Amino acid sequence: MKFTSILALLPLAAAWNCLTDADAESIVSRSIIFLEHHDIALANATAQGLFAEDIQEFGDSINSLRGDALGTQVENGRAKYVAETLATPPIPSITTLDIIHDCKSLLWQWQFDGIGSGEYRVRGVTIIKVNDQNYVNYQYVEFNSLAWALDLNFTVIPAPLPGS
Repeated sequence: MKFTSILALLPLAAAWNCLTDADAESIVSRSIIFLEHHDIALANATAQGLFAEDIQEFGDSINSLRGDALGTQVENGRAKYVAETLATPPIPSITTLDIIHDCKSLLWQWQFDGIGSGEYRVRGVTIIKVNDQNYVNYQYVEFNSLAWALDLNFTVIPAPLPGS
C-alpha cells in the first residue's frame, strides 16, 4: 500500500468514534443523575448534555403500565422526554448491575430501589444507542413491570384466557 493511500484513510479513522469503557460509564452515570433527579436543575442540565434532540424511547414495560398499546413509542424528542421525566417522582436509588458496550450502543442492567412500598425489587435493562457525537438517540427499556405496579399499589388484573 502506498503512503498516500494510508494518508487518505486517516480522516475516516478520525471519524470512527467508538464508545470507550469511560464513555459507557459516563452515559450510565448521567442517566442515573437524570432518573433519580434529586436536584431538578442538575438533572435537566445533565439531560441536555446526554440526550440528542431527536431521542426516541421504546419499551413495552412502560407501555403496559401506562395502558398504551404494546410496541408503540414511549417518548419522541428530548424536550418532551426531559419534561415528562422530571415531572414524575424521582427514582430513589439506582444500582448498576452491568454495562456491556460496543462502538455505538450499550446494554445497561440496573436495579431501582425504593419504588413505592419497595416490597419487590425492580430490575431491568436499557439498550442505549448513541449518535456520532455520543448523544443518546435511542433507548429500549424493559423491566419487571409487575413488581413496579405492585410496589405502587396498582390493581393488577390478569388478562382473560383465550377462549374464555
